[in-house]
Amino acid sequence: MGGPGRDEDFEQAFDDLFPRAQRLAYRILGNWLAAEDVAAEALARACFRWQKVKGLPWRDGWVLRVATNLALDTAKRKVPEAEVAEDLDAEEAAVLRLAMRQALQALPRRQREVLALRFLSDLNEADIATALGISAGSVKTHTSRGLAALRARLGDDFQGVPLAANGT
Repeated sequence: MGGPGRDEDFEQAFDDLFPRAQRLAYRILGNWLAAEDVAAEALARACFRWQKVKGLPWRDGWVLRVATNLALDTAKRKVPEAEVAEDLDAEEAAVLRLAMRQALQALPRRQREVLALRFLSDLNEADIATALGISAGSVKTHTSRGLAALRARLGDDFQGVPLAANGT
């Protein structure tokens, strides 16, 4: 935190950002313990850079972007442990999660970042644009292209895949 002692700003931000980062990582990894590790690492990195990060207008987006990147890196290294959705059997859930992970990893980096921040973190276009340092129009373009690529890879009915927090 830039020196000895406590930083109450960070502690307040931590209370808000840790659960959000954990939920985001869980949506990518499908494992709460791995998601907790990712969230902890993302917040540790934020803490280390807190004097710079705390004043950013896109502070939350920065932390969630770090969590997204860490979760995707973790997903590349680990065999998934699928937690089963109530309406899917274990095998179907594992296959679905693997297909979605592979499809997301096949996207260009910027499309993957935009889709993760939009659908896994529930950020709006303006917040995504600020977090990534691009225009809102670019966010729309990357979202459209990324979703089109996912549809091409997964089929037109991929909307049934639990990509978004809001079920879309």
